[in-house]
Amino acid sequence: MDESNVTSFVVEESTDSSASRNTSSGDPHQKIPVLYWVLMSISPLGFVENGILLWFLCFRMRRNPFTVYITHLSIADISLLFCIFALTVNYVSDDELSSGHYYTTVTLLVTFLFGYNMGLYLLTAISVERCLSVLYPIWYRCHRPKHQSAFVCTLLWALSCLVTTMEYVMCIDSEGQSPSQSDCKAVTIFIAILNFLLFTPLMVVSSTVLVVKIRKNTWTSHSSKLYIVITVTIVIFLIFIMPMRLFYLLYHENWSTFGNLHHISLLFSTINSSANPFIYFFVGSSRKKRFKESLKVVLTRAFKDEMQPRHQESNGNPTAIETVV
Repeated sequence: MDESNVTSFVVEESTDSSASRNTSSGDPHQKIPVLYWVLMSISPLGFVENGILLWFLCFRMRRNPFTVYITHLSIADISLLFCIFALTVNYVSDDELSSGHYYTTVTLLVTFLFGYNMGLYLLTAISVERCLSVLYPIWYRCHRPKHQSAFVCTLLWALSCLVTTMEYVMCIDSEGQSPSQSDCKAVTIFIAILNFLLFTPLMVVSSTVLVVKIRKNTWTSHSSKLYIVITVTIVIFLIFIMPMRLFYLLYHENWSTFGNLHHISLLFSTINSSANPFIYFFVGSSRKKRFKESLKVVLTRAFKDEMQPRHQESNGNPTAIETVV
């Protein structure tokens, strides 16, 4: 869901919820749209998948610069999926519009946007760093700062927090009233420039350069499954997320005409966040031994960094690894 539609989403959800309850008053078997059942089915599954992945990344696997990014991406996906599930249950279960319902919806949507932005920023950082590792392998192996991934993730969390706070202050009134259209439009333009003219082009260009370089290079180290994981994850993100964001940007002033788009956006976001663990599993697993290997072996193969910086390989010391935070 695009950031410019938070207020409209809250108002429309509340209005639709109230209208549907009034229409079906006295009917104990109220019809619930199929899409909500789909969301309530997929989001818990994705939540569990990312939770298992996060546990392996934090406690069962040796970390490298790439797994630090994946750890933070899993956290963002978990928060997003939790909010989608909670929003859906909140809509289905509430009997009437109330201030508590409104504030709960706003809180969940702000958290949703927080994780939504973070996913874009993290994927951009992943693609840019892997591109640099191919273009400048000597720098990556010998001169890359030890805690660069953790530092970049911290900056991206701060940026996501800043952008989401701006959206909340300028486009969501705490009393549920209409915000200033000029201020909200200015924030929307800023977020659009940040997302579509900075992060998205960086992600697409670096991913393209990465694929082209790898295809032209015969080095076995560059045929690692790690690059397949990066490419597939970014492609899925671009297919399921970016078109809806672009559509909302183009039609944000008349978005109420397309009332069902926010539901489709929630569905696409759920699919994207739930698909990532599947991508890691199928890319990392062996075709001949699929479903027979342990999950740790599969994930280790998927996230193996053939060009890991030397200071993380010295003496095989398990403590010489990059921290997550």
